[in-house]
Amino acid sequence: MKRFEPADDAAEQVSHAALQSILSAGRDVHGIARESEISNVIHFSASHIEGSVHDQTVKRLRKQVDDQMGSLLKTLFKSGYKLKARTSGHFWYPPGSFMSWHTNSRSPGWRVYINYAETEGDSFFRYFKPETGEVVTLEDRQWNLRVFPVSQKTPFWHCVYSQTHRFSLGYMLIDYSLIPRLKRNVRRMFN
Repeated sequence: MKRFEPADDAAEQVSHAALQSILSAGRDVHGIARESEISNVIHFSASHIEGSVHDQTVKRLRKQVDDQMGSLLKTLFKSGYKLKARTSGHFWYPPGSFMSWHTNSRSPGWRVYINYAETEGDSFFRYFKPETGEVVTLEDRQWNLRVFPVSQKTPFWHCVYSQTHRFSLGYMLIDYSLIPRLKRNVRRMFN
């Protein structure tokens, strides 16, 4: 596990100017799994992320939470589809933490983030609306639920900032009913 260090430039990392710099350079910042330098958060049980907390008790508790959240999300997003909620990240944002602008575009699908902020108004989720050029900041209440699409075609630029203890549980919703259709289409291409 890496030692947490508050970032003096956390607010700068999530500024509109920081996003404009990324966009003008033509970069696509996928996320923390590929570019760990974009954040100083503490993440849990992510074997593909250097510095992740790997503790058997935490892993067991995380699985229990993930199972419960998966069931809850299936009931919230009722449909005739075989929906699965896959973990996309569990993070602890101590005071002075951030996750700078990124898109997650290499893992398209719907994201659901449930987060708890110890102190309301001391953390936020920020995103960019390309159609208007507007940067929208949503201050955290104590409990928050945010749902948004992630696409390769239309990147969803977003970031997080915190000056309080903020815990975030992220899930990617996967529609497994599309897999048989995908298989049929691939077979047609090669027959």
